[in-house]
Amino acid sequence: MKKVLLFAAAALMSTAMYADLQVADFENTNLAPESEFSFNVDTVVYFESGSFKVQETVAYGGSYVSGAVVSSHTDTEFAGYQDANKSIAGGAFEGQNYVVWYADSWTPNSVKLDEAAVIPGMYVCNNVYAYSSMVNGDSFAGDPFGEEDWFLLTINGSREGVAVDAKVDFYLAKGKDILKEWAYVDLTPLGEIDELTFSMSGSRTGDYGLNTPSYFCFDNLGAKEKLQVATFEDVEIAEAESVLHLTETGTIKSGCFLFTQEVSVSDWGTYYYGNLPTNKSDNTFESYLDAEKSASGGAYEGKNFVVWTASYIGVDGVALDHAAVVPGFFINNTAYDVNSMTQGDSFAKKFGKDDWFKLTITASLEGVDVNTQVVVDLAADGKYINEWTYVDLSVLGEVDAIKFALTSSDNGDFGMNTPAYFALDNFGAVIPEGYVAPEMAEFGLDEAIDNTNTAVKAVKVIRNGQVVIVRGNKTFNVLGAEL
Repeated sequence: MKKVLLFAAAALMSTAMYADLQVADFENTNLAPESEFSFNVDTVVYFESGSFKVQETVAYGGSYVSGAVVSSHTDTEFAGYQDANKSIAGGAFEGQNYVVWYADSWTPNSVKLDEAAVIPGMYVCNNVYAYSSMVNGDSFAGDPFGEEDWFLLTINGSREGVAVDAKVDFYLAKGKDILKEWAYVDLTPLGEIDELTFSMSGSRTGDYGLNTPSYFCFDNLGAKEKLQVATFEDVEIAEAESVLHLTETGTIKSGCFLFTQEVSVSDWGTYYYGNLPTNKSDNTFESYLDAEKSASGGAYEGKNFVVWTASYIGVDGVALDHAAVVPGFFINNTAYDVNSMTQGDSFAKKFGKDDWFKLTITASLEGVDVNTQVVVDLAADGKYINEWTYVDLSVLGEVDAIKFALTSSDNGDFGMNTPAYFALDNFGAVIPEGYVAPEMAEFGLDEAIDNTNTAVKAVKVIRNGQVVIVRGNKTFNVLGAEL
């Protein structure tokens, strides 16, 4: 699973408060789809968006261009420099419009603020011209990028005409890791400023400066970093109906979240704890080898989801790549738990109406525990979750780490007997519009089976994708016919 590694560096952290900034999203420019602004020949013009004034394009004789172009192009085709006004991500970070910037060392190229403020950050991306040069090579820059090559955006700030000491460096490419999606850049290290300037540098230079086309794209200038949902569709699982097991204890990233997986090697074999990405799509259960299945079969959306199981050494949490309020996620029991609670097994008893199975969710911020927790009844009052169900985490507030703990009414000398698993998906998602929570399934039926002489306790389970009723060692369909 290859990931693009991006690095942001800064020399100073400011403690100044944010001003009441309005984000520059460039949607106020009323630009037609699949187009860009015309050049303002031989002049410097600033256009406004949010709290920012962005220097528009400067052109000399209609041929030399420097500064910003507002673009709404969504395709990523590149046939020559005339296609420079496109992002390689295929459109804006959000909405329709974004800025393509050409940064040189001869022309003023600034963004001004209405008043001095600490700017949270912005989203950046490579444009198709620079991306094509780095990936395919060209007549100016030479061969495609190798492992030693780099392409760097440097952002400087000033206040009342005086440059601040801090700067922000952001690598648009390091070696063959070349940014192809929108990425967030934290601008708070610049402190309180009223002007931004951009410059670009790289490993491919010649007698006249940088050979790599000095273009980049930006959007949502002044925004705080948005939380990207962990859908796990960006996690590569090599085979169908399989699980991603790491070779050693580490983390798996999806969206803005890092999910820890513990790998334990012993004389008895290799065991995996914590977060186990899986694409298993059915809910049949024959043995513990089927533990990585959801009670309803498959993910909430897409193909991939995670089955969580407790780690013996506590390496089993979820971390955020930046502090944020996490809206919530979708949860489900696993097929293993449902089988254990409805049937009983060699370790655990079959649940009765007074039994329960709970997930407790806690969180922390900068190592300090928050005072709130979220408790989810995976099973209680004779019922259990067997469909994907939304859990609200916003009550935890702003956090950067989340932990899970499972408890049950069924315990023995060595701890909980109920299998310590649950399934999760779309971590960080907001509750869908019009969402209605599914009803929990019931453990038992106090009713007679048609072809039996006495009414006995029976349980409803899912086997081979079908709902059946189990009484003792006999199985019946839902109409009461023995199978």
